Amino acid sequence: MLSMQNSSSAVRLTGFVIFLLFSIRPTLRAGEESAWLTIIPDQGRIVLDSDTLQLGTPAEIEISPGEHVLRFFPYHTASYWAHRYLVYPFTIGSAGKRTIDLTRSDIFTIRTDPQSAKLYFRGRFLGRAPGDFLFLLGTGDSVVVTMEGYQDKILHLDRLYDLGTELFCSLEQANAEEFVEDDLTAYSYSNPLRKLVSPDLIASLGTGVALLAIGSHYNQQADRYYDQYLRLLGSRAREEAYSKARRNDRISKATFIAGDLALGVFGYMLIRRFVFPAEKGARKDKPSRLSVKVLPHRAGLALKF
Repeated sequence: MLSMQNSSSAVRLTGFVIFLLFSIRPTLRAGEESAWLTIIPDQGRIVLDSDTLQLGTPAEIEISPGEHVLRFFPYHTASYWAHRYLVYPFTIGSAGKRTIDLTRSDIFTIRTDPQSAKLYFRGRFLGRAPGDFLFLLGTGDSVVVTMEGYQDKILHLDRLYDLGTELFCSLEQANAEEFVEDDLTAYSYSNPLRKLVSPDLIASLGTGVALLAIGSHYNQQADRYYDQYLRLLGSRAREEAYSKARRNDRISKATFIAGDLALGVFGYMLIRRFVFPAEKGARKDKPSRLSVKVLPHRAGLALKF
């Protein structure tokens, strides 16, 4: 009885899974539908992604959904520099339709003040001003003009086309207060004498000098007992003097070694501090009152009281 119930449950579960798969299948097929791109050609070479298209009349092309790049090389700009051909990135969805009219295009001359501003078109770097660039019209596209230290500007191509293809953009500098607040790097002045009188240097130097003085004292004691050893006649007195001479000599050598080590530590710290100092800005826990930043086109100075 239990076996029959288990088998019937398995059959019902299998049937439910098959039903679920057949119900989802049309949705999966719909999600994989191709998109259609209509291109109205002009006199020039057309490259869609990496495929060269030979079009003499408007044509509808089946493409996969996603991101694509269309490049158009007009014949009348073949002898000009590279920015005069069109690079048009676009995205098309599943079962979507899009029309690109290459006959509605023109060359814009873009100049900026100051020069060498960066131009971005559809999220991609286009080049630097001044320059001549080919754009599509009637698409609502715009060009973003940006330069460090200046406010970004947007050029709406369709709105400006009625005024001509010679575009001039004067950039305004960014807010000076924001620049000082955000971009200044810290610089602080410290007196070199403070490095020399630091506690660790004084401690290592004082310890080394004290140990050398103690070693010199025990060395003199060892010499004195050794002289006694040479002058005395009794064997017991000579043995005692010799023992004291050896003990003081060992203490002298040990203190001399310790003193040399202490002075070595002092010399190491002195070289690290003055000959090979740490990089500026390594200590970030100590705030600095003076801040300064100098760039080719601007400079800023701040002092906190």
